Order: sequence, then structure tokens, then C-alpha cells
Amino acid sequence: MARTQAIPRQMRAAAIDHFGSLDEIHIEQVPVPKLGKRDILVEVATAGVGEWEADRIEGAYQDAKAKFPRVLGSDGAGTVVATGDAVERFTTGDRVYGWALGNPKAGFFAEYTPLHESDAAIIPDNITFDQAGALAVAGITALQGLEQLELAEGQSLIIFGASGGVGHVALQLAKIAGLRVFAVASKSDGVRLVNKLGADGAAEGHSATLMSKARAFAPNGYAGALVFAGGRGWKRELEMVKRGGRIACPNGVSPTPVAPRGVTLRMYDAEESPGEFDRLNEMIARGPFQVVVSRKYSLDEAAQAIEDVQQHHLGKFEITV
Repeated sequence: MARTQAIPRQMRAAAIDHFGSLDEIHIEQVPVPKLGKRDILVEVATAGVGEWEADRIEGAYQDAKAKFPRVLGSDGAGTVVATGDAVERFTTGDRVYGWALGNPKAGFFAEYTPLHESDAAIIPDNITFDQAGALAVAGITALQGLEQLELAEGQSLIIFGASGGVGHVALQLAKIAGLRVFAVASKSDGVRLVNKLGADGAAEGHSATLMSKARAFAPNGYAGALVFAGGRGWKRELEMVKRGGRIACPNGVSPTPVAPRGVTLRMYDAEESPGEFDRLNEMIARGPFQVVVSRKYSLDEAAQAIEDVQQHHLGKFEITV
């Protein structure tokens, strides 16, 4: 195993000892996990706070069979401080961001986290180390949603939940891809954010003028829609997607959108891989791009961060380790 510094045997982590409510989250000393041959050990700098963390705590997610204590944190960024003997993609000292959903060893709400090398990527040059901590899950979910739609440059796209954690990333990737984007955002501050990020048109999700503004933006209908927020189901709004068009929505958004006749609905689970990270990094490099981190917490405030992210918020929340 290659390393650049002495690795402690114990680390501070925000963990749960059994499934339940947010009250189960506490800070404890846990062993630094051992590395497999294809694993890297990341000294964590920042970690994203996902809306889905509450479901993980309840045991409703894909890593429900993980052993306890269970260290939380679905994605984050840091520096590689040790590598397994068979690692090929990274070396000690690399600054990386990564994906820990389904990781049986540990998440990012800790001083260190081990990742299989396929679950990490080098941080793109045009985003900050700080921003990278909240990129992996939101970035790949947004990218794969866009890819589900198979849109061509110049076509019109409507994004629901465009000011949230995944939505604000999808908005920027869609603009990089050359799409015309109408952004449906949450509250007035959300509308200001999506306009700042380059939306071609925008409206507040509960506004009485949403339909008229959306129709005026694309009088002949939208080629596709991305749904990252359930709202009231968006039935009327989704009828603006043209026949032959597509709607993409990650599994877990509630209520599930209903596609009008002649429109394909594609529900999906985001899945990481080196190829997905490469495509995401390539798009980000074409920029402009940023991860909007609207609020930061300490590791000791993990429970509060997960509670707060269930409410109205812009962009991503992040924990500084």
C-alpha cells in the first residue's frame, strides 16, 4: 500500500448504530477502514448533504444491509493519502471527488473514507476543491437525466426543480450542451439563482403565471423535460412536452410524473462509473460551471444539515470535515 503520511487507526465520523430517525446520528470514534487492492483512502475535506440521506438513515436505500456503525455521507472530496496495491487510476496526493452511495465501508461524513477507484475522479480544474465535495451524486444524476432525453443542440428543455441540488447542475450542463432551457424554480430566490446560472427563461413553481410563461417560451412545445422536484405532479405543465418527446425523472421523486400520450417517461437510478465521471468532467471543462454551495455545516452539525436540506434551499448544502 502506498501512502504519504501516517494513517491513524481511529477517526471521527457522523454515524448511526441502527436505522431510525435523525436522532440516531451522533459523532463517534470508528476504525479507519482497511483498503482493498483497488481502493483509495481519501482524507475528506468536504461532503455533500443530500436530500436522500434521511431515507438512508431510515434503512430505505440501496445500502440497507451495511454493517453498523454506519458512517453517513453520499459524496465528497478530499486528498488521496493511501492506495491499494492494484490501484491504477490514482496516486497519493491526488485531489479527488467521489461517490459513496452503497459503499459498505464508510461514507464521507468522516475524517477518512475508502473508495473503490471506480467511484472517484480527479477534480476538474475549473471548479474549486470546496465545490467538488457536493458534485458527484448531483452531477452524475443530472448528466444521466440529460442523456435519457437524447436532445439535440438548440432544442427546448423544461427543468422542474431547477434551483435545487441536482436541478441547478442539470441547468448548467444543459446550457453547455447548447439547449434552450426554461427553469422552474422554488420561490423568488430560486428564480434569481437560475437566471444567474444562465436559464433562457424562468418561473416560480407555484406562480400563477408559470403556464403562460412556459408556453410563451416554447409555443410549439418542449422536446424534453427533467423532473427533479415532485411539486404537485406537474401534470398540466408536462402536457407541453411534444409528442415523441421524453421526460426523465430519478426514482424517488414524488409524486411520480405522468407523461402525456405520445411522450416517453424514463425513470432512472443514477449509476457511477469511470466513464460517467469522465463524461461529466469533460462537460464541466467546457463551462462555465459551478456547484452552488449555499450553506456549510461542521461535522458535529450533520443531523441539523440533513434536517435543513429537507426544506426549501438553493443548490447544495455541505459539511466541512
